[in-house]
Amino acid sequence: MSVARGRLRLEPWGVDYLGSVQDASGFAADPDEELGGALAPGALEAELPLEAWRPLTAAAPAPVSRVLFLDGVRRVEARLLLEDEAPAFGALGSCAVAAVACRLSDGGGSAAFVDEPLVERWCALGGGRSDHPDVLVTAAGGGQPIRYRTAASPDPDVDAPVRLLQAKMRDAERALAARLLPGLDDGLLLCDGPRPLLGDDPRVLGYLKTVQAQRLPPVALEVVRGLEQGQRSPLYVVGEGEHARFEWYVRLRDPRPWLHTLAGSVRLQGHAGAEPERQLAWMRAVADWSCEALPRFATRAHQDPRAPQQLLPVRALEQTLRRRLGSAPLLRRRLIAALADGAPAAGGAPASGRPPAAGGAAAGAVPEGSEAQ
Repeated sequence: MSVARGRLRLEPWGVDYLGSVQDASGFAADPDEELGGALAPGALEAELPLEAWRPLTAAAPAPVSRVLFLDGVRRVEARLLLEDEAPAFGALGSCAVAAVACRLSDGGGSAAFVDEPLVERWCALGGGRSDHPDVLVTAAGGGQPIRYRTAASPDPDVDAPVRLLQAKMRDAERALAARLLPGLDDGLLLCDGPRPLLGDDPRVLGYLKTVQAQRLPPVALEVVRGLEQGQRSPLYVVGEGEHARFEWYVRLRDPRPWLHTLAGSVRLQGHAGAEPERQLAWMRAVADWSCEALPRFATRAHQDPRAPQQLLPVRALEQTLRRRLGSAPLLRRRLIAALADGAPAAGGAPASGRPPAAGGAAAGAVPEGSEAQ
């Protein structure tokens, strides 16, 4: 599919989101971003020679009995300024992570929590300020206080604390994924976002809704632009050594004529390692499974502003996780009261875990805060 120069096309995502195509400046940028640039021809020929690249359909899908969807949400609840001889920017924020399982034998129509969602709360400070005590937000009437554990970023800029909160969420997702692997059996673990660095397990996949740093050369990108619903690109390899991984694109839904040519596309990641050829047969089967199965989970525009890349089980999971973060206005009032009385120091409250009920000492974002997935 060739792209006419100067042609304006719509971005299908809602205007409250950056879009499905963006630069690599977002907080969820790939961990291998430093590789940058276009890939070498050899990396693009893991499955097919570059001159033979073409849209592929499912030929021999992997026999997957169930799929676990893992995701997290992050919420910035207040921006801070630590007033000192060397002032530091900060942010209070919470994150929640969980996974749901869909059994494919029944069509994948229902999803169930694999474990209770985990909630963590952080006071992120820039400029390496790790000496500040944890922050407690107490509840009126003697309810359970909320502890925000202090974490420090060495970077002094105003957005460093928010990047640190994003990293804390990714750490929690990676820890949950590691706990789920022993019971995965013949299932797949689909992680919303980059594939976690979890060794060489070929059942762990990354699922990226956005196109950020574009590494494909024009001839390969044209193949991706020309994918139809249920088709995928050939596999290619990103990175080197034990952290190298396979990547491929899948078209979840055909774009309307008024949308850009990458609309409805997602990028998936699987382990390749130092010897990608040893994993190639399995990963090809997984890629075939993905282009056959994932379009069934794709949302529509009336269901989610990030349709179709936002999958139905992930959408429901994120809604539940946001509720687990608690009441935003309630925390706002308690935070103001706490700061008016003097910043509370660390005490005996739990640092993280299950959130209190919304009517109790719930923690949440201030109305003008931000969210990220």
